[in-house]
Amino acid sequence: MQRIDAHYHMTRTARFVRYENLEDMLEYKKQAGLSAICVHNIVFWDTKRYLLNPLALLAKVKDPQGVYAFGGIVYPELEDQWKPHAYEKQAEELLKMGFDGIKILNKPSFKKEWQIPYCHENFDGFWGYLEEKQVPVMFHIGDPKEFWKLDRVPKAIYDLGWYYDKDCTPYAFFYEETEGILKKFPKLNLTIPHFYFLSDDLKRLDEFMQAYPQIRIDITPGSEMYYNFSICQDAARDFFLKYQDRILFGTDNYGSQTEGGREAQIQKGIKRIEDMEAFLSQEFPIFEGERLRGLALPENVQEKIQAKNFLNWIAGAPRKVDEAYMVQMTKELYERAKQKADSPDSLAEFEKALHEMQA
Repeated sequence: MQRIDAHYHMTRTARFVRYENLEDMLEYKKQAGLSAICVHNIVFWDTKRYLLNPLALLAKVKDPQGVYAFGGIVYPELEDQWKPHAYEKQAEELLKMGFDGIKILNKPSFKKEWQIPYCHENFDGFWGYLEEKQVPVMFHIGDPKEFWKLDRVPKAIYDLGWYYDKDCTPYAFFYEETEGILKKFPKLNLTIPHFYFLSDDLKRLDEFMQAYPQIRIDITPGSEMYYNFSICQDAARDFFLKYQDRILFGTDNYGSQTEGGREAQIQKGIKRIEDMEAFLSQEFPIFEGERLRGLALPENVQEKIQAKNFLNWIAGAPRKVDEAYMVQMTKELYERAKQKADSPDSLAEFEKALHEMQA
């Protein structure tokens, strides 16, 4: 069965980006037996993530038929977030360079710093352009509701700092914000990952999917998702069958965080794929070491979820990279990183990437 990982990251969000993360990704794709992979880039304003877009384009150059990439917008500095910004122009430029879509992260852990809502008028030109051109957008929205309840946050999540007290943006706000966007731009070509964090409220998600029939979701695991599916096995299976053409397969796998950690990270990623496939195909699979109640979906539905739905969404083969434009962007970001001088280790990684691009 063809397999496409439609939700991969070079590195964990907020971590430093290394040139080796590109090599990690290509080796992971090979060992996992993936026919294609789609890497998502989250840049924000952070210098240590400036290299994400260049590395993703370079990966496409190295594997032009097997790598898709969603570009990340470089945001203004935090003190300028409420000023008009060239979001639309950036999106247009990223697509001209050869990106296949745009990635946006709307995660509560960033809301204390990035407070301007995405339904603000400053983003209207951006959303309008994406809607008009029907650009594929992977739009992470919110987090599991458990993350707002300290007594229910898994330890691994707590250690990452992904828990939210009364001073953080409320859970409900993210859904209100999304409705605010879709009221203005109802035909956006979105995939919302992690089942829109509504795996425990399939009725609400069903109503949303009916209201916006062009929107897709993915089954990239959250800490709660597959356990919620297991609890309501019959309802979850019915939901997957009903929306079998609008559900994508993704892992949230990522490259190694330290030198020498590549192989262990790859094997961890492969195990995640195996657990997810078992959940889709078996009635009582082992998922992350626990026996759950799986979906036992028909093979043709599994084929749609694991590859066909992504290919239908993306409308074909990966876009060709404009290599001259790629080098120009990389040099501009390199100079910007030097001027900001807040991530000196990034400079050596930029130099490795530029050397490889111009070899």
